Amino acid sequence: LGRMLGDPEAFDCGGISEGPAPVPHAIQTVNDDPHNLNLNAWERPVAYVMPGKLTTREFSQLWRDGVVIVVRNLLPALKQELWRPEWWISNVGDHTASIWDCSSGNAMGEAWPLRDFFRLFDGDDRHAHLFEDPPPEENNMESMSDNEDGEPAIVDKWPQHESEVRMRILKLKDWPTTDDFAKVLPEQFEQLMSALPFPEYTHRDGRFNMAARLPSDHVPPDLGPKMYCAYASSEGAGGVGTTNLHCDAADAVNIMAHCGPLAEGAPAAAVWDIYPSESAGAIREFIGKPSKGGGDAIHNQTTYLTSPDRQRLHKQKGVRGYHVYQNPGDAVFVPAGCAHQVCNYANAVKVAMDFVSPERISHCQRLAGEFRALPSAHPRKADLLQLNSLLWWALAKGNMHTD
Repeated sequence: LGRMLGDPEAFDCGGISEGPAPVPHAIQTVNDDPHNLNLNAWERPVAYVMPGKLTTREFSQLWRDGVVIVVRNLLPALKQELWRPEWWISNVGDHTASIWDCSSGNAMGEAWPLRDFFRLFDGDDRHAHLFEDPPPEENNMESMSDNEDGEPAIVDKWPQHESEVRMRILKLKDWPTTDDFAKVLPEQFEQLMSALPFPEYTHRDGRFNMAARLPSDHVPPDLGPKMYCAYASSEGAGGVGTTNLHCDAADAVNIMAHCGPLAEGAPAAAVWDIYPSESAGAIREFIGKPSKGGGDAIHNQTTYLTSPDRQRLHKQKGVRGYHVYQNPGDAVFVPAGCAHQVCNYANAVKVAMDFVSPERISHCQRLAGEFRALPSAHPRKADLLQLNSLLWWALAKGNMHTD
């Protein structure tokens, strides 16, 4: 177990051999992808592939080296009507959730009904007809003084929420927060499982997902799926992005299922910036130590690197990152240990699934140590991944070969 904690290659993953891994045939022409032409000096080429064009063995080789992979054209495997704003308004609109302001990083006070968050998601009020019947008063209405009939007078909160939507860049994240996605959204869960590439890694019971090694009487870590839905933002000077720079405790895959209208000239619905794990130190030096409350320049998740920032990061520290374009049907794979951030060019509905691969386990271990060193009140302090338990049961059960 000690050897495995420090060496991911203690797992025999097949396809992992001594010396540089051969370039898989599926991405030998990666530089021919339109998004990889004329890359800036501070950008790395991304491995854009189509479904079924990368074998499990090839994925393992790339994943060990921290290569960012994007699998495209997954929309045919999803029922698109299940991910559109009108579905959320009509079917789970009375569910409430915390809504976050991307600019301040703070929650918008009391929880919102999802119907209000999604009402303007397609760029206008085209879904107003879905609001002809008043929503449940306990979720979207506020009781005032009694009216003449002695019944509580009700005030609709939509005017207030509409103003917030139009003034701010809002997002819904990590939803459902505590409930199981599969129980709250069974149809979406089924569609997601059918669409996820490399199910041996990404499924809850995937053969190479170490989280699946826990026995049935253990409470597993919450690896999702989770919804991440946000309005459009900007990555230019003064922009705030959609998700600030941070590191996840495990590997992750994020699929965009729907987007609203794109702004004129936008190259995609969203853009990710993902940095190799070895760049973390240089990024921390570039950002500087947190001035208030201590913590960590990356793990505090308070910084978004705008386009000018990324250019300066390369000029001053030599850091090059993956500038990843994402559209509906694209699955972005983020290796554990890689700091990353997101900016939506369009309002977008995404769903993410975490997993724990043997190839990146040493990076999970490093992150777990960094999280433990954070101040006691820090939100990343807790060991939500249960890494030592995962490693113990993976060792006990063995059989991690990809052959």
